[in-house]
Amino acid sequence: MKKISISILLISALLIACNSTKSVKTEAIPVKISEIKAKAPELMGKLISLTGMVAHVCRESGKRLFLGEESFKVLATNMVPTFKVEWEGSDIIASGYLKEDRIDETYLANWEKELQDGAKVALKEATHTYDAEAKGLDESAIVTQMDQIKGYRDQIATGGKGYISFYSLEVESIIEKE
Repeated sequence: MKKISISILLISALLIACNSTKSVKTEAIPVKISEIKAKAPELMGKLISLTGMVAHVCRESGKRLFLGEESFKVLATNMVPTFKVEWEGSDIIASGYLKEDRIDETYLANWEKELQDGAKVALKEATHTYDAEAKGLDESAIVTQMDQIKGYRDQIATGGKGYISFYSLEVESIIEKE
C-alpha cells in the first residue's frame, strides 16, 4: 500500500511540475529609428521599442503618430487605441511589432485610375500616406496624391525590387518620458 501511495504521490508531483507554466515577459529590443529600414527583415515578428520625440499626431483619428526627424509612423492598435495630441513635442518610448506595407506598380496604377476617374479617394488607415501628413500637406488634394504616385514610381524604378517598402510600428505599449 505504501508503494502505491508513494507512486501516486511521485506521479502527481511530476504532473504538477510538468503543467506549471512560467509567465515569460518578452523584453522589447531597443532599435534606433534610423536603423529600422536596414534591419527590418530581421526585426519582423519581434517586439521592438523605439524612443523619440512625437513630431505629429493625426488630429482626425488619433490613430497615427510620427516619431523623430525621420517621421517614423506608429499605428494605434487594440492595446493602445488612440494617441494624445498633447504628446506632440514630447519624448516617448513605443513598443510593438513592425508592419510592412509594399507599394508596387499595380497599387499605383489602381490609385492613379481612381484619381483620373474623378472618384473621391478615401485614404485608408493602412495606406495613409507617409510623406504628406508628416509634412502637413493636404493629403486629399489630387495634385498631392499624383505627386506622391510619381515619386513612388521613381523610387520603385531606382530600387531594383519592383516595389518599395514602408515600415510602421503597430504599438503594444507607449510611455511618455518624463
